Amino acid sequence: MNRLLGLGAPMLVTWEIPQAAVQQFQIEAKQDGAKFIEAEHMLLALAADKESDAARLLSEFGVDHERLASALHEEHHRTLAFAGINAPAQTLVQATEVESSLSLGTSAKAAVRRALIGSHHDRRARLRSTNLLAGILEAELGTVPRTLAIAGIDRAAIIARARGRVTEQPC
Repeated sequence: MNRLLGLGAPMLVTWEIPQAAVQQFQIEAKQDGAKFIEAEHMLLALAADKESDAARLLSEFGVDHERLASALHEEHHRTLAFAGINAPAQTLVQATEVESSLSLGTSAKAAVRRALIGSHHDRRARLRSTNLLAGILEAELGTVPRTLAIAGIDRAAIIARARGRVTEQPC
């Protein structure tokens, strides 16, 4: 896993994200018709798990699965329009085999890498849902930051709270 994520020295990682959330990554990606799990699928899955610390944190900022899904849909439309492509009114996606397992895509791997780097101390990491949320939101480029900008979500404030830094409460 360390080689896959490009972390170099061995690190002991305690994965504290429930298996149900990990399965939701797959579900979100498959519903999107994706061939890989990307950061936006992980973000949607974290928001969907109302019992997770990440979902509760997002909720404090007025962010839920529906708001993210709507903003993501708008981001896809804008990106296609920028490329000169008219998006269909209804999304037509090719079905992904339900039984097949999807791999992590580039943006998801980068998010996990950032989450691990931000959560480890002395070669030990406890990867919690809030660490993963911060790793996802710390991306400077790509679908997730564009989606959050469209939705008017204060990415920096959520990251600070997820990483345990003190910030003012959201309005």
